[in-house]
Amino acid sequence: MARRRTNPEAGARARQSSPGGPRSRRTPGERFSTDALLLRKVAYGEADVIVTFFTETRGVFSAIARAARKSVKRFGVLEPLHLLRITLEDRPNAELCHLVEAQIARPRVGLLAELSRIEAASIALQWVRRASPQRVVEPALWRDVNQLLDGLDQGTDPAAGRAQLAAMGLRLLQGAGWGLQLASCVRCGRACAESATACIDPAQGGLVCRACGGARVVLPPARRCAFQAALVGGTMVLSEDDATCAIELVTESLEAHHAS
Repeated sequence: MARRRTNPEAGARARQSSPGGPRSRRTPGERFSTDALLLRKVAYGEADVIVTFFTETRGVFSAIARAARKSVKRFGVLEPLHLLRITLEDRPNAELCHLVEAQIARPRVGLLAELSRIEAASIALQWVRRASPQRVVEPALWRDVNQLLDGLDQGTDPAAGRAQLAAMGLRLLQGAGWGLQLASCVRCGRACAESATACIDPAQGGLVCRACGGARVVLPPARRCAFQAALVGGTMVLSEDDATCAIELVTESLEAHHAS
């Protein structure tokens, strides 16, 4: 009786595909390093942490830090406000990146010295988290935020820090496509004279003329001019009252867009 000839390659393929055969290795992901700011940190499972970063080269994205709550040596630096240098692995078909390593690239200890500085910095990072889409590089916003944090760290006067925060927020809205319309009515398009007092509704995106119902917030001509200068990076410094108004407008605008 003739013996059946077997194909060794076919046998190897069968062993690999069988439940008891050798398992194929997980496809390695792309590993990269970038400067980053921590926007959010949430506990996950028994020891892991899900972190959201705003990065210089990849924009905003989330990653999982395995055993982060047990490994202070590897991930003890995961705190907001400092400039971090992080290494991640972006694996194919994975919803989250894998955080490999994190270090402090630039500590901002001075920023933590006063509550007013912490508050301004926290508002800025909250705005970034609400306004920035996932994985979109935003060099202008990255520069604005870090200049603000560095200034606060170096002891910028609180009023000047809030003015810088307000100007950053107005530009952030513009960069996100939600810039406040300061030259004409958002409803009818009627132009507003530079010397005229105007009403503004952040939820509607800008000025609302009285013929269209007006709005509760009133902008004197000088304040509107200061806002417009801030949008183009002008040298005009916002007054304390102007800064307070701008911060409220930016916050309300982001809340309106976030709710929709």
